[in-house]
Amino acid sequence: MALDIDSTLTSNPQFRKLRLRLLLSFLGVLVAILGAGMAAAYQAVVYGLNRQMDDHLLSLASSSAHTMDIVKHEYEELESNEHYRPYGKRNPDGALLPMTLAQLMEKYEGTVSSIFPDNFHYAPQGVEWYDETRRLLIREGSLFADWALPETIAPAGVTITQQGIRTFTLPTYILKQDGEPLMTGYIRVSHSSASLETELRYLGWGLGLGYVVALGLTAIGGTWLTAQSLKPIASSFEQLKQFTADAAHELRSPLTIIKASIALVQNHPERVHPTDAQKLATAASACDQMARLVEDLLLLARLDGKTATMAQEWRAVPIDEVLEDMMEMADIEASQRKINLKSHLLPEISVLGDAEQLKRLFTNLLGNALQYTPEGGTVTVAMKQLSEEIVVSVQDTGIGISPEHLPLIFDRFWRADQARTHREEGTGMGLAIARTIAQAHGGDITVISQLGKGSHFQVQLPATPSS
Repeated sequence: MALDIDSTLTSNPQFRKLRLRLLLSFLGVLVAILGAGMAAAYQAVVYGLNRQMDDHLLSLASSSAHTMDIVKHEYEELESNEHYRPYGKRNPDGALLPMTLAQLMEKYEGTVSSIFPDNFHYAPQGVEWYDETRRLLIREGSLFADWALPETIAPAGVTITQQGIRTFTLPTYILKQDGEPLMTGYIRVSHSSASLETELRYLGWGLGLGYVVALGLTAIGGTWLTAQSLKPIASSFEQLKQFTADAAHELRSPLTIIKASIALVQNHPERVHPTDAQKLATAASACDQMARLVEDLLLLARLDGKTATMAQEWRAVPIDEVLEDMMEMADIEASQRKINLKSHLLPEISVLGDAEQLKRLFTNLLGNALQYTPEGGTVTVAMKQLSEEIVVSVQDTGIGISPEHLPLIFDRFWRADQARTHREEGTGMGLAIARTIAQAHGGDITVISQLGKGSHFQVQLPATPSS
């Protein structure tokens, strides 16, 4: 027997749900791992770039701190003699305006080049010297922060980033004769953070694009791996389904012979001992029940995995007429059981599908409602049309279903508690068949129930496209 595994995986609703759950779980784990990895990589790069800039600022500040004494000395001389250098310009209140280190130290050749690297002036950065009173003395470079020094500055320095500028402020100290440190001023180094932010932005875009590409590849690989992992299960399911169909088909002939034999004996009661008559009736009932079970199994075997083949033979079925015929047949049973049977149907409503299967679907639901509705109760069949689907509801005022049993009622061969198992002729396949038919037609069944108040089944089916 050749097994069409791909068809099984794509057409069977249970396998579609299982495959979807496995795929989502697989993708969820990979997405979490991938996202965590990329976030960690991004943070590592951010930390590395920030650390690199901080090291650069610290290096500039440390090398500049060594000149604090001589800078203060030269500045004090310039301040005491306004004709000492032409750069010693003053503002209206008489205070010296900030000048560059090169201007202040002009008489000391090589002072600036010994402190800063050759490419210092090519980068957007600057160094400022402040005395212990936080007065700006001189500066060197092309970029300076326009905000005051921080109120609190730790001995190891403080870093501030704002307005696209990263600054590092370092206090300078000398040792007094008693060995105690004496603060002599502050060095503030500034560097543009625009290049760093641009690199991080490009990095974020690159990681984002890589994440999307990785997600796509992961989804493709996950889909393939999920299909491969389900193939053994699909193979086992296909074999079991084929065995069920073969066994049910083979049981038809002996059951037919048994039923015919029992019927033949029952047609001649004079040949049957009175004590054996009940035994024959029991055997006939059991044979009928087994025949129904065989037919149910054959129907399920035909429905499982053959939706695409069946859909080629579907036609527009007037669902309102199917429900009307079903209500007429059920009216006799409802009258005998003294149950109010009501209907609210819409005219000229069609569903694309198999008429006999749809009739079986609603017959099972209506029969189930009548079976578990006590005398004097009400069973209502109603229809409503939404934009893309038809909803048929079967509502009863019966004994209801307990909440813990609701997830199980559509399982095959499932039977409820004692209150719902008095139906001896049942096989536990009615609701399973109903849902299988609904799903084979592209729909589904939902149920709301409460013990002692009844159940409300709703069948959603795709509406026939308007011509």
